[in-house]
Amino acid sequence: MQRGPTLSATTAAHLGRLVLDDLAPGDKLPPERTLAADLAVSRTTIREALQELERRRLVSRTPGRGTVVLPRSVEAAEMLDRMSHDASETEHVTEFRALVEPQIAALAAVRADESDLVRLEAILASTHAGLSPAESLAQDVAFHVQVARASGNPLFVSLCELSSGWVQDVRAKSHSTSEGRRSSFEWHQRIHDAIRRHDETAAHRAMTDHLADVAHLVENKHHENKHSERKHREREHHQ
Repeated sequence: MQRGPTLSATTAAHLGRLVLDDLAPGDKLPPERTLAADLAVSRTTIREALQELERRRLVSRTPGRGTVVLPRSVEAAEMLDRMSHDASETEHVTEFRALVEPQIAALAAVRADESDLVRLEAILASTHAGLSPAESLAQDVAFHVQVARASGNPLFVSLCELSSGWVQDVRAKSHSTSEGRRSSFEWHQRIHDAIRRHDETAAHRAMTDHLADVAHLVENKHHENKHSERKHREREHHQ
């Protein structure tokens, strides 16, 4: 059974990217229970992921003090980049989502009842520009799981919840910028509108286009990170 280690490694990749991109040395990470709720994983998975980050000297964990970000280094960023690729190959994740999720959205448009629509609307109502990357990611997971519930097939719900670990790194990258968070919200609105109108074709198309947009944002983010890391190495070399 490979699922547990893979999920904790994927979670470690996401949290590591959060440490390098959004937090400064000395900052504290949220408590384990908060991270588990935000990322839709168990506290055991969070604990294993934090142990991995501590082993890689990205964070320090002290009883009573919590998890604190350590001073960063080029070596840490390079290790995290390798860890991210080991945990989740972007091409595989993109292919998986493109094959599965548009069909789920189409079924949701056919089968969604009023309670499903109310739940989707509540998730959208809780999404706004002021959310942090972690909060926005949590809303993203909630929206896609609810679309799966609206499909009426409990196996799709289980698959969506399980795959949240596989696609977590891709999602985290797409939610790391304000542009990515805004784009996700706008596409979710279009998907919801198609489901509300029970327009199967429009729901399938909206989800397909949403995932293509995510792939584009992730690719751009990857190139930006590579450029930033190269500039950082050049500055270190000249010092």
